Amino acid sequence: MKRWGWLLLLLGGWPLGLSAADEALDQVMRALAAVPAVQAAFREEKTLAILQEPLVSSGVLYYRAPAYLRKQTLQPQPEEYEADDHWLTVETPTDGRRQFDLNGYPQLRPFVEAIRATQAGDRTTLERYYRLDFQGTPADWSLRLIPREPEFAQYLTAIVIRGHAAWIDSVETLEADGDRSLMTVSPR
Repeated sequence: MKRWGWLLLLLGGWPLGLSAADEALDQVMRALAAVPAVQAAFREEKTLAILQEPLVSSGVLYYRAPAYLRKQTLQPQPEEYEADDHWLTVETPTDGRRQFDLNGYPQLRPFVEAIRATQAGDRTTLERYYRLDFQGTPADWSLRLIPREPEFAQYLTAIVIRGHAAWIDSVETLEADGDRSLMTVSPR
């Protein structure tokens, strides 16, 4: 019985650690959900295997609860991505303006929801597309999003979102081919 008692003690303590991380994640999600709008500057570095130097861009991010997100790249050339409810509008100098119904493009929606659902504090939507690995405390946290769908996982290894309290500091995208991007966000 003593032999099994140690095993039960070890296993019995295991869910307590999970519930503490789970509660901290819930606190972060509630704090993010309470933010009605965000306007922030971003700087993004994309490291691609085929290039010797990272591609650097910068611009402005806008969020308005519950489902509006806009990424406006100003440098080195203007581009705009706007997600509003289930519509994604992309505008570039070369391709002009295009609209996509996210309901008809299941490969795009997880990318949009990674940032939008996190900022909205929408854990249910995040868990629809990703397995969540939360680290840290509500004051200083990291949330790793790991794709659930194999079709999506062939392109994306993970998205790592870091923040403090109700603010997202950075979004790192790790692609299956080794390419990566790091977007840092600062108040504007």
